[in-house]
Amino acid sequence: MGRPEAELDGLMDRLADGDRSAFTPLFEALYPRAVSVARRRLDDAHAEDAAQRTMPAVFARAVEFTPGRRVLPWFYAIAANETHAIARKVRVAASREAPAASASLVPAEGDPESALSRAEIRALVREAVAALDPLSAAAIESHLADDPDAGPRSPALRKRLSRAYARLRSSLGAGTIGAEKSAVTGTKGES
Repeated sequence: MGRPEAELDGLMDRLADGDRSAFTPLFEALYPRAVSVARRRLDDAHAEDAAQRTMPAVFARAVEFTPGRRVLPWFYAIAANETHAIARKVRVAASREAPAASASLVPAEGDPESALSRAEIRALVREAVAALDPLSAAAIESHLADDPDAGPRSPALRKRLSRAYARLRSSLGAGTIGAEKSAVTGTKGES
């Protein structure tokens, strides 16, 4: 990664002061570092995306850089933030595109560790449902029972159920309700 850190500091000082001739050598020195940071968390294609987002962010914020400070800690903070943003987008996209693929990561049904985890989750869900108000608890228990004879649910019941699940998510921790529901019912649940 070629240039000594002191030289990079000087280039960044110049760029922060408006010297555009510092742009190209600084870009050539920092871009490989941005790719390297991103590759620690992302595959090659997404790492390139993160690096390509990092460099404009660095140069857009050059006016905020305080001359005389070290550039690499400042740069790596920006690179880490951009990498984190891409990683988050990749996770969200993957969860939307392939819920069946994430199910393949779940241990086999006969696995003792899996059975213990399901039992612990069921106990946590039962405890959380019992702590809800009676109407919310009844709505969730009815929904989890999946009674085929219950017929279509009224809008009021669907609204009560939605609010009950929101309270349950809040008490269990957001983002995991699908796992708890599937653990209770023994099926693959959705949030």
